[in-house]
Amino acid sequence: MSIVKRLLSSPVITVTLAGSLGLMMWEVHQLRTSHVGITHSAPIWSGDRVAQVETIFTALNMKELDVPVDRAGSGGALTSLGKDLIVMTHEGGFFEVSGDEAVTLDIAPPPNGWETMLDFEEANPDYNFAHFYFRYNDVDVVDGKLIVSFTEWVEADNCYRTTLSTAPLNGTSADAVSISSDDWTILYATDPCLAPNPDGRAIQGHMAGGRFRVDDDGTLYLAAGDYAMDGTYSPVALSQDPDQMYGKVLAVDTATGEHRVLSQGHSNMQGIAFDADGRLWTVEHGRRGGDELNLIREGSDYGWPQVSLGTRYNKLPLPDTLDYGRHPEFQLPAYSWLPSVAVSSLAPVDDFHPAWDGDMLAGSLAGNSLFRIRTNGEGILFAERIPLGFRIRYVHQHGDTIALWTDQKKVLHLTVGEFDPSYQFAVAKIGDLGLSNRTAGAVETALDGCAECHGFGVLPSASAPSLGEVYGRKIAGLTDFDYSQSLSSVGGEWTREQLVAFLDNPQSVAQDTSMPDPALDDPEVINALVDILISLREQAE
Repeated sequence: MSIVKRLLSSPVITVTLAGSLGLMMWEVHQLRTSHVGITHSAPIWSGDRVAQVETIFTALNMKELDVPVDRAGSGGALTSLGKDLIVMTHEGGFFEVSGDEAVTLDIAPPPNGWETMLDFEEANPDYNFAHFYFRYNDVDVVDGKLIVSFTEWVEADNCYRTTLSTAPLNGTSADAVSISSDDWTILYATDPCLAPNPDGRAIQGHMAGGRFRVDDDGTLYLAAGDYAMDGTYSPVALSQDPDQMYGKVLAVDTATGEHRVLSQGHSNMQGIAFDADGRLWTVEHGRRGGDELNLIREGSDYGWPQVSLGTRYNKLPLPDTLDYGRHPEFQLPAYSWLPSVAVSSLAPVDDFHPAWDGDMLAGSLAGNSLFRIRTNGEGILFAERIPLGFRIRYVHQHGDTIALWTDQKKVLHLTVGEFDPSYQFAVAKIGDLGLSNRTAGAVETALDGCAECHGFGVLPSASAPSLGEVYGRKIAGLTDFDYSQSLSSVGGEWTREQLVAFLDNPQSVAQDTSMPDPALDDPEVINALVDILISLREQAE
């Protein structure tokens, strides 16, 4: 199971591995987490301190960087310019974020009509404009140009659309680039331009999609969302109308701006990427269930809003759905998340770690996680959930770093790290207990069984409480773990006597505990295990 490590302000704990492992010094920061992957509390790190995340095949070092944002809202994207990592915020700010602090860049975003939209809002107070949903959506560096997608308010017609604009890069590093608002040229804009909605939110900008990728031949693939114009929040469903360039994957020629429809029947695509074999994939928000990963096939219809593997947020079926809870007649998703995780962004992985290379990473907002996705031809072999405790808005590989942009306005840098050595310490400790070979072997076997569910460090485990500090800890005392009622009612701390009794027969201590009987019949083995647990605690003090 994945384990999230988060730093507190507590002192560094030094874990020493001795004996047959040799003398090795490890520094492990003491950590604590809220319910893993569900919520994220106040900022935990600052400066150069690093947290760690454990995945199935590798540990990840995770470093965070704050980015200043003035206007409330979320969105934005990441890209690379040479050795520089650039984040574009939802309001169009540009920062270099590969170092220890965010450096403001001399890049003005393309004009998006923000001020004239505010003028329209002031003159038409009956409209409900949600400013935090009006945003810049994606950015990339392509052939000496910066390309940005965004929601644009068109003053002449008092309407909005998704627009792609380009500006020439006059430098090869972020600090050498200078772009003014006059340097931008519109490459493509969706049509028709949409009138603001008089009912509900005037512009559902968070449903714009707007992510894009450019292939080696210069074709830009735009995931154009439907702005929630889907028959639920509007009278019409744009994604099923071939004349409406919304709810579509569009192929745009970056030389001419000419476009064609690649696929339709989409809702709010928050990610688009090519896999290692050149296949084009998108991730798409459903509503209450039904987030999708789709392999894009030219000419296909993915069914939205006539079919979905989810419901409306009020738990009612989608209007005019063909089959409640089914997905008939249209192209099936390659994978669907139930319940929804608010999947956002999609990026391929290459030359990062042998167990990850060739996979794709998808961010998750509601799930506060990454998903590592392994494709198998046109299907999905697995999707590994990696809880991080942040709303992941954007995923981008920058050299040997996986960079994440979060709704907490932080850039996270993930690099390959080392696994927590606490289990190895526990095994090495067996040699200090003066046990017979037979007993020592039985203790190691028991530790291996414990490791199926528990961690041995001070770090929270996703499946069972960590054993690193169990000795002396309040029974059922971790706030981020859901204990059985019977264990919660025991009271007191884990003493040697309580640990011996629990390992001998868990149900004798707490009748309804979810801890299975470990089938330890040898008192010498049980006492040796408790000795090791006490040693783990002592190392943490």
